[in-house]
Amino acid sequence: MIRQFFSFWTEEKSLSFFLLLLVLQIFVFAPLTASGHFYLYLLNGIMGSLFLLAGLLTLAQGRLIRWIAPGFIFTAIAVRWLVQTSPTHRLLVADSLLAICYAACLTGFVLYRVFKEGPVSGHRVRGSIAAYLLLGYFFAAVYYLIYELTPNAFTINAPLLAPGQNPSGIFMYFSLVTLTTVGFGDVSAVHPVARSLVTLEGVIGTLYPAILIARLVSLRIEQERK
Repeated sequence: MIRQFFSFWTEEKSLSFFLLLLVLQIFVFAPLTASGHFYLYLLNGIMGSLFLLAGLLTLAQGRLIRWIAPGFIFTAIAVRWLVQTSPTHRLLVADSLLAICYAACLTGFVLYRVFKEGPVSGHRVRGSIAAYLLLGYFFAAVYYLIYELTPNAFTINAPLLAPGQNPSGIFMYFSLVTLTTVGFGDVSAVHPVARSLVTLEGVIGTLYPAILIARLVSLRIEQERK
């Protein structure tokens, strides 16, 4: 049973499962924490831990990574739980840095699995969508780090930021709005570094679906016709 569980994460269908976890974390559980109820914070923390553990199992394919990744992931989980219970400025900065490293490594590895040699399956297409959302997760962590270091780097409309609310969810929202080039204007980048990163994310968000995901879908359709 245990061997089958770990072997699952070496198969392409794990990309589809990881996408499901990512969607639940970003679009369902994280927004619920805005209500301020502690049990929802707890639920979001549990879901975030599952998300991190799923990333660990996805990453831990090589022998060296199997030694390095667990320590990194469990440190990230510990810091995330401390942020949930007793947030401080240093913990928030540390959590952002760990999230940036985690998202960068996981995005690169998912893209590697998606575009490696072999037939293009539906799981690979869903993996490319997971990588797209991970890009949003990466930039959200970067924006939040900038905000913690320079609070005036962004302007946020007052109705979005309730007193005592953790603004990480706002930057996840802002990142996805930027990635999809919607741009509602309720959050704006003011600092030059923040503006540069927002521009970069907008360019990536435009080119990624048009070039990479579209190419995978077309290859998948060609294979089904043969």
